[in-house]
Amino acid sequence: MIKDLKSDFSYAKMEKQMAPRSLLSLSVVSVLMNLFFIQAMRAYIPGVYVAIFHVVFGENIVPNMLVLLTLLFFFVPGLTVVICKKIQKQKLMMASIYVVAIVRLLVAFNLPSLWHVICCGLIISFYGFYLSTFLSLWFKEEGGHRVEPAHKFVVLLTTFTVAFLADYLIRTIGFSEDVSLVAPGLIADWQVTQYFWLIFQIPLSASCIYLAFKYFPRFNRPEIKEAETSETQTPLKSYYLLIFTGMGVFLFLQFSLFLYPNAIAQYTSTNYYLNNILSIIAVMIVACAVVFFKFGFLKNIVLQGVLNAFLILSLILFLFFGKITSVLASILFTFSLVVIYLDFYLLLVLTTRIRFKWVDVKSISNAITLAFLFYILFLVLHVFTTDWAYTIEALQGKGPLILLLGGILLSACSLGSIFIMNKEKSGGIER
Repeated sequence: MIKDLKSDFSYAKMEKQMAPRSLLSLSVVSVLMNLFFIQAMRAYIPGVYVAIFHVVFGENIVPNMLVLLTLLFFFVPGLTVVICKKIQKQKLMMASIYVVAIVRLLVAFNLPSLWHVICCGLIISFYGFYLSTFLSLWFKEEGGHRVEPAHKFVVLLTTFTVAFLADYLIRTIGFSEDVSLVAPGLIADWQVTQYFWLIFQIPLSASCIYLAFKYFPRFNRPEIKEAETSETQTPLKSYYLLIFTGMGVFLFLQFSLFLYPNAIAQYTSTNYYLNNILSIIAVMIVACAVVFFKFGFLKNIVLQGVLNAFLILSLILFLFFGKITSVLASILFTFSLVVIYLDFYLLLVLTTRIRFKWVDVKSISNAITLAFLFYILFLVLHVFTTDWAYTIEALQGKGPLILLLGGILLSACSLGSIFIMNKEKSGGIER
């Protein structure tokens, strides 16, 4: 049993397999790009909330409508395949890295609020380009003969986890505020902290550009034209939709509540630092599970049913009885975070069962765009349930219900995907 669960992943072995190419450099660039994306999302969403508020109440409508139009940036990654027909996806990947790194550096300056939101939207959009092209090139490289695709997944998920931990660290140092993106006047001694971060951001952006320029050109090899494949079967179309719906809901849950220890503290009347530490523990537990356990244990529908039942119950306790149960709700919420991250990991890896050229840039860009679509739908619905956006009286104060609905939908997507996969009994993704 233990042998079946233990992963055969080895960073040293993978680094040797990739030699003389640098796995470390690839990982560093991946961490930085993920970090820039997380920070941009964290800064962008409050800007959209404020813009919706002003538009609803008729204040400064024109500039705030421009802010809302930046939501279209979320759907731009869907054009990746069209752009790749004009230029090679290797070039688009490199250009995306450069744009994200440079624009992230611009955000570190004191930009006007409108340009601040636009720049964050550009980071999100070009991150979608980067992810679409990088994943397709990364998984096609070597055809999985030297480095197993499952092990590549571990590297990707680990670098994303490291980016989450770095983000938590930055906000911990900033005393509950993200000193890298917070607007002037919201924290004490703003000029000191902001310009300190500006000095810190310069080497981060420079390192991202340098390492990408030096090591990522290894992807510049002649592209092999892929043979046309048949359309997916109807059950797999449902499977495809479940996966990307779940990914979008995951983004909604993360960037609406679960990445904000201050918001968690408000639900439970507990200390910010306690929730920040608990959130870090949750991320580290998931990182250990990804690295040290085979993916197969997550395909057990009974285990997933138990974990997601716990997730729903803990969310109910947290969202509706958090102030009564206080610390207990925070601790249980930490374990529910673990389940949420594992659900996302499950959905991400299950995409390998999509047979119609899943590693093709079209499939990945469509996945990102659909995930963003569901994210925005839930985001808009949630913003109208808050106390200050009470234009629809029936939705006022229903924010916890929307969050609970998101948790239920995420669980349903992960369980439904496993059910369809087991029913079809076609292909395998166990590592």
